[in-house]
Amino acid sequence: MSKAPVDIIKYVIHAEAEANGLVEKPDLIGAIFGQTEGLLGEDLDLRELQKSGRIGRIDADIENKGGVTKVRVTIPSSLDMVETSIIAAGVETITRVGPCDAKFKILKVEDVREDKRKAVVDRAREILKTFMSSELPDSKEISEELRQDLRGDDITKVRGLDAGPAVESSEGIIIVEGRADVLNLLRNGIKNSIAVGGIKIPPEIVDITKSKNVTVFVDGDRGGDLILKSLRNAGVRIDSVSRAPVGREVEALARKEVIMSLRRKRSPDEAFAEIDAIAAGKGRHEDVGPVEGGGAPAAGGAPAAVATPAAGQGFNDHDRGPERRDRGERRDRGGRDRGGRGGRDRGGRGGRDRGDRGGRDRSGPMGREERPERPRPVRDEPVRTTEGDKMLEMLNSIKNQAVLLDENMQEIKRIDLEILKKEKDLEKATALVIDDVITNDIIKLAENCKYIAGITTAGNLAVPAGKTIVTKF
Repeated sequence: MSKAPVDIIKYVIHAEAEANGLVEKPDLIGAIFGQTEGLLGEDLDLRELQKSGRIGRIDADIENKGGVTKVRVTIPSSLDMVETSIIAAGVETITRVGPCDAKFKILKVEDVREDKRKAVVDRAREILKTFMSSELPDSKEISEELRQDLRGDDITKVRGLDAGPAVESSEGIIIVEGRADVLNLLRNGIKNSIAVGGIKIPPEIVDITKSKNVTVFVDGDRGGDLILKSLRNAGVRIDSVSRAPVGREVEALARKEVIMSLRRKRSPDEAFAEIDAIAAGKGRHEDVGPVEGGGAPAAGGAPAAVATPAAGQGFNDHDRGPERRDRGERRDRGGRDRGGRGGRDRGGRGGRDRGDRGGRDRSGPMGREERPERPRPVRDEPVRTTEGDKMLEMLNSIKNQAVLLDENMQEIKRIDLEILKKEKDLEKATALVIDDVITNDIIKLAENCKYIAGITTAGNLAVPAGKTIVTKF
Protein backbone atom coordinates (compact mmCIF):
# COMPACT_ATOMS: atom_id res chain seq x y z
CA MET A 1 0.00 0.00 0.00
CA SER A 2 1.60 3.25 -1.16
CA LYS A 3 1.74 6.51 0.72
CA ALA A 4 1.60 10.12 -0.37
CA PRO A 5 4.99 11.70 -1.04
CA VAL A 6 6.00 14.09 1.70
CA ASP A 7 6.43 17.06 -0.64
CA ILE A 8 2.77 17.11 -1.75
CA ILE A 9 1.18 16.84 1.71
CA LYS A 10 -0.99 19.89 2.43
CA TYR A 11 -2.73 19.06 5.71
CA VAL A 12 -2.25 16.75 8.68
CA ILE A 13 -5.27 15.55 10.68
CA HIS A 14 -4.48 15.26 14.40
CA ALA A 15 -6.90 13.06 16.40
CA GLU A 16 -6.98 11.34 19.78
CA ALA A 17 -8.84 8.17 20.77
CA GLU A 18 -9.57 6.32 23.99
CA ALA A 19 -10.48 2.58 24.11
CA ASN A 20 -11.81 0.68 27.13
CA GLY A 21 -9.32 -2.16 26.92
CA LEU A 22 -5.97 -3.12 25.45
CA VAL A 23 -5.64 -2.61 21.70
CA GLU A 24 -2.72 -2.80 19.29
CA LYS A 25 -1.72 -0.58 16.40
CA PRO A 26 -2.99 -3.01 13.68
CA ASP A 27 -6.40 -3.04 15.42
CA LEU A 28 -6.50 0.76 15.39
CA ILE A 29 -5.48 1.14 11.71
CA GLY A 30 -7.91 -1.57 10.68
CA ALA A 31 -10.74 0.15 12.56
CA ILE A 32 -10.02 3.44 10.77
CA PHE A 33 -10.10 1.86 7.31
CA GLY A 34 -12.91 -0.61 8.05
CA GLN A 35 -15.42 1.65 9.80
CA THR A 36 -15.07 4.49 7.26
CA GLU A 37 -15.37 2.19 4.24
CA GLY A 38 -18.43 3.11 2.19
CA LEU A 39 -19.32 5.89 4.61
CA LEU A 40 -18.17 8.82 2.43
CA GLY A 41 -18.61 7.32 -1.03
CA GLU A 42 -16.10 5.89 -3.48
CA ASP A 43 -14.30 9.19 -4.12
CA LEU A 44 -13.41 9.58 -0.42
CA ASP A 45 -12.71 5.94 0.47
CA LEU A 46 -9.52 5.89 2.57
CA ARG A 47 -8.09 2.72 0.93
CA GLU A 48 -8.49 4.12 -2.57
CA LEU A 49 -7.15 7.52 -1.54
CA GLN A 50 -4.07 5.92 0.00
CA LYS A 51 -3.45 3.81 -3.12
CA SER A 52 -3.54 6.96 -5.28
CA GLY A 53 -1.27 8.86 -2.92
CA ARG A 54 -3.93 11.37 -1.78
CA ILE A 55 -3.78 10.10 1.82
CA GLY A 56 -0.39 9.36 3.40
CA ARG A 57 0.67 6.75 5.92
CA ILE A 58 -1.52 6.77 9.04
CA ASP A 59 0.58 6.83 12.18
CA ALA A 60 -0.48 6.15 15.79
CA ASP A 61 1.17 6.61 19.18
CA ILE A 62 -0.39 4.14 21.66
CA GLU A 63 -0.23 4.26 25.48
CA ASN A 64 -1.75 1.55 27.68
CA LYS A 65 -2.44 2.53 31.28
CA GLY A 66 -4.79 1.01 33.85
CA GLY A 67 -6.64 -1.11 31.32
CA VAL A 68 -7.38 1.90 29.13
CA THR A 69 -5.65 2.61 25.84
CA LYS A 70 -5.03 6.22 24.78
CA VAL A 71 -4.00 6.88 21.19
CA ARG A 72 -2.81 9.91 19.21
CA VAL A 73 -3.36 9.54 15.46
CA THR A 74 -1.94 11.56 12.55
CA ILE A 75 -3.34 11.31 9.01
CA PRO A 76 -1.46 13.24 6.26
CA SER A 77 -3.58 14.49 3.34
CA SER A 78 -2.99 16.07 -0.06
CA LEU A 79 -6.71 16.70 -0.62
CA ASP A 80 -8.15 20.19 -0.51
CA MET A 81 -9.40 21.82 2.70
CA VAL A 82 -13.05 20.72 2.24
CA GLU A 83 -12.29 17.07 1.49
CA THR A 84 -9.76 16.88 4.32
CA SER A 85 -12.38 18.21 6.75
CA ILE A 86 -14.85 15.56 5.57
CA ILE A 87 -12.27 12.81 6.16
CA ALA A 88 -11.62 14.20 9.65
CA ALA A 89 -15.34 14.22 10.46
CA GLY A 90 -15.63 10.61 9.24
CA VAL A 91 -12.84 9.49 11.60
CA GLU A 92 -14.85 10.81 14.55
CA THR A 93 -17.65 8.32 13.74
CA ILE A 94 -15.47 5.31 14.75
CA THR A 95 -16.90 3.69 17.89
CA ARG A 96 -14.94 0.43 18.25
CA VAL A 97 -11.33 -0.68 17.99
CA GLY A 98 -11.06 -4.45 17.95
CA PRO A 99 -13.28 -5.83 20.75
CA CYS A 100 -13.24 -2.58 22.74
CA ASP A 101 -15.49 0.45 22.73
CA ALA A 102 -13.64 3.57 21.63
CA LYS A 103 -14.21 7.26 21.14
CA PHE A 104 -12.36 9.42 18.58
CA LYS A 105 -11.97 13.22 18.70
CA ILE A 106 -10.32 15.53 16.15
CA LEU A 107 -7.84 17.90 17.82
CA LYS A 108 -6.95 20.07 14.81
CA VAL A 109 -6.26 20.07 11.09
CA GLU A 110 -2.79 21.51 10.55
CA ASP A 111 -1.79 23.34 7.37
CA VAL A 112 1.80 22.18 6.91
CA ARG A 113 2.37 24.82 4.24
CA GLU A 114 2.10 27.62 6.82
CA ASP A 115 5.60 26.89 8.14
CA LYS A 116 6.89 26.90 4.58
CA ARG A 117 5.24 30.26 3.93
CA LYS A 118 6.82 31.74 7.04
CA ALA A 119 10.24 30.39 6.04
CA VAL A 120 9.82 31.84 2.55
CA VAL A 121 8.89 35.30 3.90
CA ASP A 122 11.80 35.34 6.37
CA ARG A 123 14.27 34.26 3.71
CA ALA A 124 12.87 36.80 1.20
CA ARG A 125 13.37 39.56 3.77
CA GLU A 126 17.02 38.56 4.28
CA ILE A 127 17.63 38.40 0.51
CA LEU A 128 16.00 41.79 -0.01
CA LYS A 129 18.14 43.45 2.68
CA THR A 130 21.31 42.01 1.17
CA PHE A 131 20.22 42.96 -2.34
CA MET A 132 19.41 46.57 -1.43
CA SER A 133 22.58 47.16 0.59
CA SER A 134 25.05 45.59 -1.86
CA GLU A 135 23.51 45.78 -5.32
CA LEU A 136 20.88 48.53 -5.55
CA PRO A 137 21.21 50.91 -2.58
CA ASP A 138 19.36 53.72 -4.44
CA SER A 139 16.68 51.61 -6.14
CA LYS A 140 13.21 53.21 -6.12
CA GLU A 141 11.40 50.09 -7.29
CA ILE A 142 11.26 48.57 -3.81
CA SER A 143 8.03 49.27 -1.94
CA GLU A 144 7.95 52.16 0.53
CA GLU A 145 6.94 49.84 3.34
CA LEU A 146 10.09 47.73 3.10
CA ARG A 147 12.30 50.82 2.82
CA GLN A 148 10.68 52.18 5.98
CA ASP A 149 11.43 48.90 7.79
CA LEU A 150 15.06 49.02 6.73
CA ARG A 151 15.50 52.64 7.82
CA GLY A 152 13.73 51.92 11.09
CA ASP A 153 16.37 49.32 11.97
CA ASP A 154 18.93 52.14 12.39
CA ILE A 155 16.87 54.04 14.97
CA THR A 156 17.91 53.36 18.53
CA LYS A 157 16.53 54.27 21.93
CA VAL A 158 18.57 56.58 24.16
CA ARG A 159 16.94 56.72 27.61
CA GLY A 160 13.61 55.91 26.01
CA LEU A 161 13.84 58.54 23.23
CA ASP A 162 14.08 57.88 19.47
CA ALA A 163 17.59 58.72 18.31
CA GLY A 164 20.25 58.00 15.72
CA PRO A 165 22.97 55.42 16.42
CA ALA A 166 25.70 58.04 16.97
CA VAL A 167 24.03 60.16 19.67
CA GLU A 168 25.94 58.74 22.63
CA SER A 169 29.34 58.61 20.90
CA SER A 170 29.16 62.02 19.18
CA GLU A 171 30.41 65.25 20.79
CA GLY A 172 27.47 67.18 19.33
CA ILE A 173 23.80 66.25 18.97
CA ILE A 174 20.86 67.64 17.01
CA ILE A 175 17.53 67.92 18.82
CA VAL A 176 14.48 67.49 16.56
CA GLU A 177 10.77 67.18 17.24
CA GLY A 178 9.74 63.62 16.34
CA ARG A 179 10.69 60.18 15.05
CA ALA A 180 9.97 61.15 11.42
CA ASP A 181 12.57 63.93 11.66
CA VAL A 182 15.18 61.46 12.96
CA LEU A 183 14.36 59.10 10.05
CA ASN A 184 14.79 61.87 7.48
CA LEU A 185 18.15 62.90 8.92
CA LEU A 186 19.26 59.26 8.95
CA ARG A 187 18.26 58.95 5.31
CA ASN A 188 20.55 61.89 4.58
CA GLY A 189 23.52 60.51 6.53
CA ILE A 190 23.08 62.42 9.83
CA LYS A 191 23.15 59.92 12.71
CA ASN A 192 23.44 62.10 15.83
CA SER A 193 19.85 63.42 16.08
CA ILE A 194 17.42 62.78 18.96
CA ALA A 195 13.66 63.45 19.16
CA VAL A 196 11.94 65.13 22.10
CA GLY A 197 8.52 63.86 21.01
CA GLY A 198 6.57 67.14 21.16
CA ILE A 199 6.31 70.27 23.29
CA LYS A 200 6.32 68.26 26.53
CA ILE A 201 10.07 68.06 26.99
CA PRO A 202 11.17 64.83 28.77
CA PRO A 203 13.56 65.37 31.69
CA GLU A 204 16.05 62.92 30.14
CA ILE A 205 16.93 65.54 27.50
CA VAL A 206 18.46 67.81 30.15
CA ASP A 207 20.84 65.07 31.30
CA ILE A 208 21.75 64.00 27.75
CA THR A 209 22.67 67.55 26.68
CA LYS A 210 24.84 68.46 29.67
CA SER A 211 28.11 67.33 28.08
CA LYS A 212 27.17 67.80 24.41
CA ASN A 213 27.26 70.60 21.88
CA VAL A 214 23.53 71.07 21.26
CA THR A 215 21.93 72.21 17.99
CA VAL A 216 18.14 72.48 17.88
CA PHE A 217 16.68 71.82 14.40
CA VAL A 218 12.98 72.78 14.28
CA ASP A 219 10.22 73.23 11.70
CA GLY A 220 9.74 76.60 10.04
CA ASP A 221 6.34 77.28 11.58
CA ARG A 222 4.69 78.12 14.89
CA GLY A 223 5.26 74.57 16.11
CA GLY A 224 9.00 75.13 15.84
CA ASP A 225 8.67 78.26 17.99
CA LEU A 226 6.81 76.28 20.66
CA ILE A 227 9.49 73.58 20.70
CA LEU A 228 12.20 76.22 21.24
CA LYS A 229 10.24 77.88 24.04
CA SER A 230 9.57 74.54 25.71
CA LEU A 231 13.28 73.61 25.58
CA ARG A 232 14.19 76.97 27.14
CA ASN A 233 11.55 76.59 29.87
CA ALA A 234 12.78 73.05 30.62
CA GLY A 235 16.33 74.32 31.23
CA VAL A 236 17.96 72.67 28.21
CA ARG A 237 21.29 74.30 27.30
CA ILE A 238 21.24 75.30 23.59
CA ASP A 239 24.38 76.22 21.64
CA SER A 240 22.80 76.96 18.25
CA VAL A 241 19.45 76.93 16.46
CA SER A 242 18.63 75.82 12.90
CA ARG A 243 15.24 76.18 11.23
CA ALA A 244 13.61 74.59 8.20
CA PRO A 245 12.48 77.02 5.47
CA VAL A 246 9.31 78.98 6.31
CA GLY A 247 6.25 76.73 6.28
CA ARG A 248 8.30 73.53 5.81
CA GLU A 249 8.87 70.59 8.17
CA VAL A 250 12.19 68.87 8.87
CA GLU A 251 10.78 65.45 7.95
CA ALA A 252 9.89 66.68 4.43
CA LEU A 253 13.23 68.34 3.53
CA ALA A 254 15.47 67.04 0.77
CA ARG A 255 19.16 66.40 1.42
CA LYS A 256 20.29 69.79 0.05
CA GLU A 257 17.69 71.63 2.15
CA VAL A 258 18.77 69.78 5.30
CA ILE A 259 22.43 70.65 4.76
CA MET A 260 21.69 74.31 3.96
CA SER A 261 19.40 74.69 6.99
CA LEU A 262 22.05 73.27 9.31
CA ARG A 263 24.70 75.55 7.83
CA ARG A 264 22.51 78.62 8.48
CA LYS A 265 22.36 77.99 12.22
CA ARG A 266 22.20 80.97 14.57
CA SER A 267 22.76 81.71 18.22
CA PRO A 268 19.89 81.08 20.68
CA ASP A 269 19.66 84.81 21.47
CA GLU A 270 18.98 85.66 17.81
CA ALA A 271 16.44 82.86 17.48
CA PHE A 272 14.48 83.86 20.60
CA ALA A 273 14.61 87.53 19.61
CA GLU A 274 12.96 86.60 16.31
CA ILE A 275 10.30 84.54 18.13
CA ASP A 276 9.54 87.49 20.39
CA ALA A 277 9.28 89.75 17.34
CA ILE A 278 6.86 87.30 15.72
CA ALA A 279 4.74 87.27 18.87
CA ALA A 280 4.68 91.07 18.78
CA GLY A 281 3.45 91.02 15.17
CA LYS A 282 6.75 92.10 13.58
CA GLY A 283 8.13 88.71 12.54
CA ARG A 284 8.67 87.13 9.16
CA HIS A 285 6.93 83.76 9.50
CA GLU A 286 3.86 83.72 7.27
CA ASP A 287 1.97 81.13 9.28
CA VAL A 288 2.40 82.85 12.65
CA GLY A 289 -0.34 85.26 13.63
CA PRO A 290 -3.52 85.69 15.63
CA VAL A 291 -5.67 82.59 15.87
CA GLU A 292 -9.24 82.96 14.66
CA GLY A 293 -11.30 83.72 17.70
CA GLY A 294 -8.20 83.82 19.86
CA GLY A 295 -4.98 85.81 20.18
CA ALA A 296 -1.34 85.70 19.24
CA PRO A 297 1.06 84.02 21.63
CA ALA A 298 2.52 86.33 24.24
CA ALA A 299 6.12 87.43 23.86
CA GLY A 300 8.74 85.49 25.75
CA GLY A 301 6.42 82.59 26.50
CA ALA A 302 4.34 84.57 29.02
CA PRO A 303 0.83 83.24 29.68
CA ALA A 304 -1.72 84.75 27.34
CA ALA A 305 -5.40 85.31 28.21
CA VAL A 306 -7.80 85.58 25.27
CA ALA A 307 -11.25 87.16 25.72
CA THR A 308 -13.89 87.11 22.97
CA PRO A 309 -16.83 89.54 22.66
CA ALA A 310 -20.37 88.28 22.87
CA ALA A 311 -22.46 87.92 19.71
CA GLY A 312 -23.44 91.25 18.17
CA GLN A 313 -20.91 93.21 20.22
CA GLY A 314 -17.74 95.01 19.19
CA PHE A 315 -14.97 97.12 20.67
CA ASN A 316 -15.19 100.91 21.12
CA ASP A 317 -12.36 103.41 20.78
CA HIS A 318 -11.29 102.85 24.38
CA ASP A 319 -10.82 99.16 23.60
CA ARG A 320 -8.54 99.85 20.66
CA GLY A 321 -4.79 99.70 20.89
CA PRO A 322 -2.68 102.90 20.76
CA GLU A 323 -2.09 102.51 17.04
CA ARG A 324 -5.80 102.30 16.21
CA ARG A 325 -6.61 105.28 18.44
CA ASP A 326 -3.94 107.30 16.61
CA ARG A 327 -5.51 106.41 13.27
CA GLY A 328 -8.92 107.44 14.60
CA GLU A 329 -7.55 110.81 15.74
CA ARG A 330 -5.90 111.35 12.37
CA ARG A 331 -9.20 110.67 10.64
CA ASP A 332 -10.92 113.22 12.93
CA ARG A 333 -8.27 115.82 12.21
CA GLY A 334 -8.45 115.08 8.50
CA GLY A 335 -12.21 115.62 8.52
CA ARG A 336 -11.83 119.02 10.20
CA ASP A 337 -9.04 120.01 7.83
CA ARG A 338 -11.17 119.19 4.82
CA GLY A 339 -14.02 121.19 6.32
CA GLY A 340 -11.80 124.24 7.07
CA ARG A 341 -9.59 124.37 4.00
CA GLY A 342 -11.58 122.81 1.26
CA GLY A 343 -15.09 123.68 2.36
CA ARG A 344 -15.37 126.80 0.12
CA ASP A 345 -14.28 124.98 -2.99
CA ARG A 346 -16.59 122.08 -2.44
CA GLY A 347 -19.39 124.39 -1.43
CA GLY A 348 -18.81 126.60 -4.46
CA ARG A 349 -18.61 123.86 -6.98
CA GLY A 350 -20.68 121.02 -5.75
CA GLY A 351 -21.96 121.81 -2.29
CA ARG A 352 -25.38 123.12 -3.44
CA ASP A 353 -25.82 120.20 -5.79
CA ARG A 354 -25.18 117.79 -2.98
CA GLY A 355 -27.66 119.59 -0.81
CA ASP A 356 -30.25 119.37 -3.59
CA ARG A 357 -29.72 115.64 -3.75
CA GLY A 358 -30.30 115.27 -0.04
CA GLY A 359 -26.66 115.08 0.94
CA ARG A 360 -25.11 116.80 3.94
CA ASP A 361 -22.47 119.48 3.61
CA ARG A 362 -19.52 118.29 5.61
CA SER A 363 -18.20 121.84 5.88
CA GLY A 364 -21.35 122.98 7.69
CA PRO A 365 -21.87 123.38 11.40
CA MET A 366 -22.64 119.69 11.89
CA GLY A 367 -19.18 118.32 12.63
CA ARG A 368 -18.12 114.88 13.77
CA GLU A 369 -18.34 115.98 17.40
CA GLU A 370 -22.03 116.96 17.02
CA ARG A 371 -23.20 113.63 15.57
CA PRO A 372 -25.37 111.61 17.95
CA GLU A 373 -23.26 109.11 19.84
CA ARG A 374 -23.90 105.44 19.26
CA PRO A 375 -24.29 103.36 22.41
CA ARG A 376 -20.96 101.83 23.28
CA PRO A 377 -21.05 98.02 23.15
CA VAL A 378 -20.05 96.14 26.25
CA ARG A 379 -17.36 93.49 25.80
CA ASP A 380 -16.97 90.35 27.86
CA GLU A 381 -14.81 90.73 30.91
CA PRO A 382 -11.52 88.85 30.47
CA VAL A 383 -10.27 86.40 33.07
CA ARG A 384 -9.09 88.20 36.16
CA THR A 385 -5.39 87.89 36.84
CA THR A 386 -5.87 85.83 39.98
CA GLU A 387 -8.22 83.39 38.24
CA GLY A 388 -5.96 83.08 35.18
CA ASP A 389 -2.90 82.52 37.37
CA LYS A 390 -4.79 79.92 39.37
CA MET A 391 -5.75 77.98 36.26
CA LEU A 392 -2.21 78.14 34.82
CA GLU A 393 -0.74 77.10 38.17
CA MET A 394 -3.07 74.09 38.16
CA LEU A 395 -2.07 73.38 34.54
CA ASN A 396 1.60 73.17 35.59
CA SER A 397 0.72 70.64 38.31
CA ILE A 398 -1.00 68.06 36.06
CA LYS A 399 0.29 65.66 33.43
CA ASN A 400 -1.95 63.97 30.85
CA GLN A 401 -4.93 65.02 32.94
CA ALA A 402 -7.82 67.48 32.95
CA VAL A 403 -9.32 69.35 35.93
CA LEU A 404 -12.93 70.54 36.20
CA LEU A 405 -13.56 73.74 38.21
CA ASP A 406 -16.76 75.28 39.57
CA GLU A 407 -17.81 78.93 39.39
CA ASN A 408 -15.62 79.72 42.41
CA MET A 409 -12.59 78.17 40.67
CA GLN A 410 -12.63 75.26 43.12
CA GLU A 411 -11.66 71.80 41.87
CA ILE A 412 -14.60 69.49 41.15
CA LYS A 413 -12.83 66.52 39.66
CA ARG A 414 -9.50 65.44 38.18
CA ILE A 415 -9.60 62.90 35.31
CA ASP A 416 -7.28 61.31 32.74
CA LEU A 417 -7.35 62.64 29.16
CA GLU A 418 -8.25 59.20 27.78
CA ILE A 419 -11.67 59.25 29.44
CA LEU A 420 -12.41 62.97 29.08
CA LYS A 421 -14.91 62.39 26.26
CA LYS A 422 -17.01 60.15 28.53
CA GLU A 423 -17.01 62.53 31.52
CA LYS A 424 -20.56 63.60 32.42
CA ASP A 425 -19.50 66.20 35.01
CA LEU A 426 -18.33 68.50 32.16
CA GLU A 427 -21.89 69.81 31.97
CA LYS A 428 -21.63 71.10 35.56
CA ALA A 429 -18.17 72.68 35.26
CA THR A 430 -17.52 76.39 34.74
CA ALA A 431 -13.85 75.97 33.76
CA LEU A 432 -11.77 73.20 32.19
CA VAL A 433 -7.97 73.01 32.70
CA ILE A 434 -6.42 70.50 30.28
CA ASP A 435 -2.81 69.39 29.79
CA ASP A 436 -3.09 69.46 26.01
CA VAL A 437 -3.39 71.74 22.98
CA ILE A 438 -6.83 73.40 22.83
CA THR A 439 -8.58 72.31 19.63
CA ASN A 440 -12.04 72.80 18.19
CA ASP A 441 -12.97 69.30 19.41
CA ILE A 442 -12.10 70.25 23.01
CA ILE A 443 -14.09 73.48 22.73
CA LYS A 444 -17.08 71.52 21.45
CA LEU A 445 -16.67 68.96 24.21
CA ALA A 446 -16.61 71.70 26.88
CA GLU A 447 -19.40 73.77 25.35
CA ASN A 448 -20.91 74.49 28.81
CA CYS A 449 -17.61 75.74 30.26
CA LYS A 450 -17.02 79.48 30.26
CA TYR A 451 -13.23 79.16 30.63
CA ILE A 452 -10.79 76.72 29.03
CA ALA A 453 -7.08 76.68 29.96
CA GLY A 454 -4.46 74.67 28.05
CA ILE A 455 -0.88 74.56 26.77
CA THR A 456 -1.55 76.45 23.52
CA THR A 457 -4.17 76.74 20.77
CA ALA A 458 -4.52 74.99 17.42
CA GLY A 459 -4.01 77.06 14.30
CA ASN A 460 -7.62 76.84 13.07
CA LEU A 461 -9.29 77.52 16.41
CA ALA A 462 -12.79 79.04 16.36
CA VAL A 463 -13.85 80.34 19.78
CA PRO A 464 -17.61 80.79 20.35
CA ALA A 465 -18.90 84.07 21.72
CA GLY A 466 -18.81 84.37 25.49
CA LYS A 467 -16.05 81.75 25.96
CA THR A 468 -12.58 82.66 27.27
CA ILE A 469 -9.37 80.81 26.39
CA VAL A 470 -6.28 80.91 28.66
CA THR A 471 -3.00 79.49 27.31
CA LYS A 472 0.44 78.80 28.69
CA PHE A 473 2.23 79.81 25.47
